[in-house]
Amino acid sequence: MKNVVFSIIIFIVMIFCMFFSINYLSKTTTNLQTLNNELEEYIKNDNWEKAYNASLDITKKWQDESRVIKIFVNHQEIDNIELELWKIPQYVKEKTKDEALASVHVLKFLLLHIYDLEKVNIQNIF
Repeated sequence: MKNVVFSIIIFIVMIFCMFFSINYLSKTTTNLQTLNNELEEYIKNDNWEKAYNASLDITKKWQDESRVIKIFVNHQEIDNIELELWKIPQYVKEKTKDEALASVHVLKFLLLHIYDLEKVNIQNIF
């Protein structure tokens, strides 16, 4: 009987942690996508100073949030995001519009991708 109760408790804790991680990831990716959209508008409008500051803000926010995300997301995905985050400020600093916009779009995709990978659905179960 003890084993059954213990197993049920572990199962409930796992479910709780899963929902916490999905909600946290959803909130974080939404916030980062909002900042990324602002950055994209600054780049499109050739507002390079604001774009540079926005790129630094996204990088700082990611560094703060990624500590928790690294617990439950594949590290290859994290590395891909961090690579793009290191590129964007340099492209903006050099006013390379095409490269900066390309990196912003890659970052959009990667943020959506990590969220999609963690959602509970049939594809992710099998």
